[in-house]
Amino acid sequence: MKIECVALPLANPLADAYQQGKADALQFFAYHPYRSDSYRERIAWLKARPIPHREELADGLYAYNSQIGNHPEALAQIERLRCTQTLVVVGGQQAGVLTGPLYTIYKAVHLVQAAKRLSAELQTEVVPVFWIAGEDHDIDEIDHLYWLAEGGTALRKGRLALPRKGRPSASMLPLDPDECRRFLAGFFADQTETAETAVIRDLLEETLAASETVTDWFARLMARLFGKHGLVLVESSLPFVRKLEQPMFRAILEQNERLASLLLDAAERIGAAGYPLQLQVEAHQANLFLYEDGDRLLLERRGERFVTRRRSYTREELMRLAETEPERFSANVVTRALMQEHLFPTLAFVAGPGEVAYWAYFKEVFEHFGLRLPIVLPRLSVTLVEGAMERLLRECGLTVERMLKDFAGWKAEWEARREPHPLAGRFEEVREALLDLYRPLVDEVVRLEPGMRQLAEKNVGMLMAQVDFLEKRLLRSLDQREDVGRVRVRRLEAALLPEGAWQERKLSFVPFANKHGLDLVDRLVEAPFVHDGTHQVIYL
Repeated sequence: MKIECVALPLANPLADAYQQGKADALQFFAYHPYRSDSYRERIAWLKARPIPHREELADGLYAYNSQIGNHPEALAQIERLRCTQTLVVVGGQQAGVLTGPLYTIYKAVHLVQAAKRLSAELQTEVVPVFWIAGEDHDIDEIDHLYWLAEGGTALRKGRLALPRKGRPSASMLPLDPDECRRFLAGFFADQTETAETAVIRDLLEETLAASETVTDWFARLMARLFGKHGLVLVESSLPFVRKLEQPMFRAILEQNERLASLLLDAAERIGAAGYPLQLQVEAHQANLFLYEDGDRLLLERRGERFVTRRRSYTREELMRLAETEPERFSANVVTRALMQEHLFPTLAFVAGPGEVAYWAYFKEVFEHFGLRLPIVLPRLSVTLVEGAMERLLRECGLTVERMLKDFAGWKAEWEARREPHPLAGRFEEVREALLDLYRPLVDEVVRLEPGMRQLAEKNVGMLMAQVDFLEKRLLRSLDQREDVGRVRVRRLEAALLPEGAWQERKLSFVPFANKHGLDLVDRLVEAPFVHDGTHQVIYL
């Protein structure tokens, strides 16, 4: 497995500047992500802040990971969490169908690699924890996956039909076994049968049979893929998680106005630094959701009261509800970060570009609640290049770096080299030369025998027709070659830059596993990635 590192700019300016270590971006964070002294400083802060609920946390994690069939190595990692010196690296994602886009896999790989590396470097136990954002109710973001179709020249989107009534979270969405089997049948019908297909199909069907919800299916798949590497899974709506979050729910309700004010101040500073605003923050936002009749509804503050679109509450009513029914509450993008920090002894948070940009809002928020922003570590970013794609790149004289940086520019150059065909002017010269030679002969023939004029003119036409025929045959041959070239370019674009996006944001892991085996995960975990913010290109 050959790996090369490519420096690519991120689409999000703040995340890009942070990854490059620019001071005007680092000011919004507590630590520099690539300096060893950041980790020493973070450990010192964590040691001074004991986690009072470690045992309850470990008990809940052990029960959940046992339930979803996680590997004994993951359960052993949970046992290590009972020790007061054990820390975690954490990152999370929505529960996408069949694990969703490739970057979900890379985030898990990064967590496992970071935990191993930091454990060795810092001589302390560091456990990788994957936070499943099961409470997200944007079903359109998780109900599908993409794979290559039409000979690898186009993307196909497969969508799993899920219940759409109301606003339930993913963790509440029941799976229809018949619909799931239809979905899998459609997916496999579009895949090339390989020696790995039966194994992949068995994995998906076994985990589906044991699952009741979308989130459950996702968790079981991730456990099967990463459990042996020690990845611990947690799902945001679990009852034990809600119970442990009670103190934070109460604090957020008590300090709600101040929380909103701090976010507005952060937005002003980020804007003043010249960065686009990742979050839309407003003074009336409560930064919580509340479940009512199974629907996850936005909670807002109106004057002295808190409201959903159905009901109104006093602060005291919500405080009592947080005490007696914490499962009714759900964090938003802001308060989820607070919950994570409250629950875990977090050494580092592995974040995608968008997450980096909105965590820039949280530094003062954390401090207000007696916490400190953990090290925010930019997520591993990867492009997989299969053998066929590597050959096409060579044939086109194109590098992965050029493709990901300026494919549109390269393609324009490529198109320009193909029009018009190189002999167009030469054929015209030949036609004119033949006419110059042949016309005088025709005139001589007609002078000697006037009745042969029509035959002579026809003969001229036949001569020109032969030249035209040769040019048309050349054009047809060039067009065929052009078609081959265009197919090559379309295949490259679909595989490496599908719909103009990086491969990791569109394509799914399962089709790659169908070609290269489930142990592709193991090879990724063992790959010598460089965690310095550069884009990793893997030649399979």
